[in-house]
Amino acid sequence: MRTLTLIFSKDRPLQLQATLASFALHCREAAQTPVTVLYRTSSEAFAQGYAQLQQEFQGRLLIDWVEERSFRHDLLACLRQPPAASRWRRLLDRLRLRSWRASCEQLLFLVDDNIFVRPFSFHAIVEALEQQPSAIGFSLRVGRNTTTCYSMSCTQPLPEFMPVEGGLRFRWVGQTGDFGYPIEVSSSVYRLADLIGLLRTLPYTNPNRLEQVLSSSSSLFAFSKPDLLCFDRSVAFCAPINKVQTILDNRAGENDGYSSESLLERFFDGQRVDVESLRDFVPQAAHVEIDLPLQATQAP
Repeated sequence: MRTLTLIFSKDRPLQLQATLASFALHCREAAQTPVTVLYRTSSEAFAQGYAQLQQEFQGRLLIDWVEERSFRHDLLACLRQPPAASRWRRLLDRLRLRSWRASCEQLLFLVDDNIFVRPFSFHAIVEALEQQPSAIGFSLRVGRNTTTCYSMSCTQPLPEFMPVEGGLRFRWVGQTGDFGYPIEVSSSVYRLADLIGLLRTLPYTNPNRLEQVLSSSSSLFAFSKPDLLCFDRSVAFCAPINKVQTILDNRAGENDGYSSESLLERFFDGQRVDVESLRDFVPQAAHVEIDLPLQATQAP
């Protein structure tokens, strides 16, 4: 099993702490799973926050911290296996048309306001994807509990679920809300082979545009991979308590106390999200505005 967890982050060290801590708490293979954090900062203060977070998670997770320079280039570099050290091996790879080799087989997309709330296993997810070739991916954010679509501010009907080994299968084609949105970047696992062609050819300059172009391309899989997998209850959700981008007018909370600047101050004051207190939380949607359970901690 070669699964990479790729997290996109901007100006959110405190919220990213919750993502990483909850991942470490609930993913059974967390300690052995490579994680790449592709992050961007708008000021030296935020850069210092990420530097402190790196120290806090050193030795806890296998994290490769990549500061964003050119989003698309950096993303593809994260997914590409480093070239062979031998000049002759590099030449052989070119002759075999293997100059671009993937660094993983499965890819979990996350963003920095993702929070995990119950245990899950990559092994079970990978096995389910292997046994269900008609599935485009495995969503960690939907389940029988997600009866509301936050982004559209409406209820969403549940699809017809079919029990399969490791979870549930449903047909995303023809669905509405989150159940009809099969390719996204906030907590779904995909086979890299299915998406790499799109990732290498589509134009995008940031995570929001990436999700936009991937979602717009989902119709390409309507016949070959019309299904999506999930657990009975979602194991993750997004907490959209603030907004750090101006590319898209996505719905998000407007509490000034949860602005990225305010949360940065709390981060430097030693406050962290108590992810244990969110164990077994049952979100009614893939996105839920919550009051962050902050607690004071001692600096490492």
